[in-house]
Amino acid sequence: MKTLLKDISLWMLLGFTAGILMSFLMSGISGCSSGYEVKKVDTELMAKGQVGDRTVGINSDNELILQEEQTAADELRVQESINGQLLGTYESERFELKRCRVDVSDTRLGGTGIIPPISEIDGMKAPETVREEIGLTEDGQVKVVRKSYYKDKLKLERAYERSLQKMTAVTTRHKEECEYKMAQARRAAGLPSARYSGSGYFTSSGVWVKTRNVENSLDDAFAIQAQNH
Repeated sequence: MKTLLKDISLWMLLGFTAGILMSFLMSGISGCSSGYEVKKVDTELMAKGQVGDRTVGINSDNELILQEEQTAADELRVQESINGQLLGTYESERFELKRCRVDVSDTRLGGTGIIPPISEIDGMKAPETVREEIGLTEDGQVKVVRKSYYKDKLKLERAYERSLQKMTAVTTRHKEECEYKMAQARRAAGLPSARYSGSGYFTSSGVWVKTRNVENSLDDAFAIQAQNH
């Protein structure tokens, strides 16, 4: 009989301990946050004035606040627009650098006929690759997702903006250095330091008469030079 009571007490103790442990684990799980929940944001202000689209006011803690409100959709749309403009600038700068490198390497401007490598530029990844790599998982796999978290998308676009800014800055620096060398080489070859622009005039009847073509290549530059002489 004593042994039976002892066994029952032991089972009751184990059951009670297991219940406490399970409650602790469940509270821990429920308390974990994925980081994607939409939190309630306190936007209540005692407005005191406006600065553009922003409101100056006092919050519930009696602090002076400068508050700007924007919908999540607008925030992402603006970020994508910024990235689109940056991409256009980067591609334009890269095109002008490529054109300059071709001209500077031309033997008529004292070049060797071979475009000298610029490792910092030639090894630069395409913007699409940079964008894709930002979305790689830790194990190196690319996931195709049709449904994504807004927070991740905005984070991706902002990281993409930083990448484009760095790539554009590097490209612009090399372009300016190249154009300086090109201007010197053009003058030494009897050409103006800057490429020829098109010129002409309108007749009294409003018809445009072209007197000089736009320089699109060094062949154009030397042809225009020959016409002027």
